[in-house]
Amino acid sequence: MNNTTEWATIGTIVAPFGLRGEVKVFSLTDVPDRFAKLKYIYVGPSATRYAIQGVRPYKGNLILLKLEGVNKANTAEELRNCDLILPVDELAKLPEDIYYQHDILGLTVLRLDGREVGVIRDIWTTGGNDIYEIRSSTGEQFLIPAVKDIIKQIDLIRHVMYIDPIQGLLDDDAVIVDPDSEEA
Repeated sequence: MNNTTEWATIGTIVAPFGLRGEVKVFSLTDVPDRFAKLKYIYVGPSATRYAIQGVRPYKGNLILLKLEGVNKANTAEELRNCDLILPVDELAKLPEDIYYQHDILGLTVLRLDGREVGVIRDIWTTGGNDIYEIRSSTGEQFLIPAVKDIIKQIDLIRHVMYIDPIQGLLDDDAVIVDPDSEEA
């Protein structure tokens, strides 16, 4: 499976739990029982395959995972900070206009008139909607809310996102008033 071209991270092992090799996992998936439905998971950059022997909820976004062959705390400790990954083709299918983060990261962002804004470098998850961090070719940073009023089209084939920014969002139309000037 190491030759699989694309992997998706669905969790991260944050610590061992107990003496029998269980690990605490920070879940990155929105599918509540995602780990319970899996028979196998791949761990770390080497994509080592482990059979899943048990899954149980813990606290918040944490779950406890028991992996075959990990039977001691020392062995579990070696997996700390490792990502839990799956081949992209094993991910659950999403409804239309819903995307995985790995689909969005790296997209080139263009205005509707074709002017390039930059490339999506990070996604900030907030209570209301995600925020896309975009870096321009000159190093400028822009923060774009992931809302339909601004995001007009996502083309995963061309690896492009088209936006229609509101006035002032990209600072090119912003009016800055100096409170110390006589005009203020």
